[in-house]
Amino acid sequence: MVRDPVERVISWYYYVRAPWYFVERKQAFPELPLPSAMWLRKDYETCVLTKDRECQYREGDVRPDFAQLTEFFCGQEEKCTGFNTEYALQKAKENVERHYSVVGVLEDLNTTLTVLEHYVPRFFKGSKHLYWNEIQRFSKVNRNIYKPPVSEKIKDIVRKNFTREIDFYEFCKRRLYMQYAALKLPDN
Repeated sequence: MVRDPVERVISWYYYVRAPWYFVERKQAFPELPLPSAMWLRKDYETCVLTKDRECQYREGDVRPDFAQLTEFFCGQEEKCTGFNTEYALQKAKENVERHYSVVGVLEDLNTTLTVLEHYVPRFFKGSKHLYWNEIQRFSKVNRNIYKPPVSEKIKDIVRKNFTREIDFYEFCKRRLYMQYAALKLPDN
């Protein structure tokens, strides 16, 4: 499953600042210090505009704070490490074609679940129906109330450094939509 890389990094930024994250982290690793109040209160827009190191995304940088899509799908080779690299992009695309029957897109769950049901029915038959019938029960799970909206202006600034990550995300979306079209399902 892939997600828009810029939305994903924004979500991660606020996730690691959410109160429950630090409670769980402190319980698991009591010796680690708690972050400063200033760090916790810093919003993403300020972080980007002030060119804070945390919100700088430079090609080739090693980013242990969040995993890039290309790095994940590229694999464990040393050349796969580093943010937004050409090698990781090409190898990730190759690996998706070679090793994944379906790569879903979070922003289009209907299409993802439909394709999964048809391409991998042993595991996903009925998943769309199950998801949409159960979503009401779990609609508040994994919602971060501490994540404010981020302006398109800021997202556009960040997108300039996510070129290959976005390329890979769009590649996965196109592939999913081609798989969906190949099903030749009647319009509902």
